[in-house]
Parts: sequence; structure tokens; C-alpha cells
Amino acid sequence: MNWLKRKIEKPQFDLAEYGKLKLDKNRNGFEWFGRVNMAISKASIELTIEVENQNDPSNEQIELIQDFEKKWQTTSHKLFEHMEECFRDSKWEKDKNELQNMYFLSAIDLKRDNSEWWIVMEPEFDVTSIFNFLPRFTLKNDEIIWSNLK
Repeated sequence: MNWLKRKIEKPQFDLAEYGKLKLDKNRNGFEWFGRVNMAISKASIELTIEVENQNDPSNEQIELIQDFEKKWQTTSHKLFEHMEECFRDSKWEKDKNELQNMYFLSAIDLKRDNSEWWIVMEPEFDVTSIFNFLPRFTLKNDEIIWSNLK
């Protein structure tokens, strides 16, 4: 029965400047997943890239990850504006600057169609806040098409 205890090594993909990803099976197929370091976050980020079959991430997907990082300033501006709007006129109202201090980028997921991103923010550890939930967003063509805030 020792063969059951053996850990099966998952295929790895070295995403050069970011880190290593491992191939996992999800309910829709396969994805590469790992904690990576990106200049846009002081904490490591959970990165998921959905792929066809068990293929490595394509050059297009790698370029999309790099573009995501380059456009993060603009994207994060949209996300925090959306958060500010959702909390406006409520007992949880916060301005964009307060929200930026309260949350950091936790996870990004590039979906199989290469046009949809799932983004998760997480509360900062060292900021006092009543907000202990994870804001989640779906972006398509750089527009927020869904969030768990509204």
C-alpha cells in the first residue's frame, strides 16, 4: 500500500520572471496554478491559467499575463472606483484611497477564452477594518462584468 502514499509529481511550468506553476485538473478541464511574485503586489499572488487539454500556457497567454501586469494601475483604479461606488451612501462607505489601503490583489485567473479574468482582492493584515470579505470581480475586455459587491 506504500504506492498509495507516494505523491504523484505534477507537471511544472516555469513562468520565467514570475515563478513555477503546476498543472491541475478542474471541473472544466485543466489549469496551471501557482503562487507567483509580480511587481504589482508586495505579496505573492495566486495565478491560474486555464488551458486546453494538458497544454503548457500559450505564448498568447503569457503575453496576456505580462499585459495584465503593465495595465494593473488602470485596472486597479477601475476596481477600487467600483468598490467605492458600491459602498457609497451605506454604513460601510469608504473612499477609494481608504479601500486601496485596506485591500491587496490576492488572485488572478485567466480563463480559457483568454478574454475573461477573475480577480480576487484580500484585506490587508495590518489595517484595521470591519471588512473581512474577499471582493471578487470578473473582467472581460477590460470592463467589470460582475462583482460580488452588487
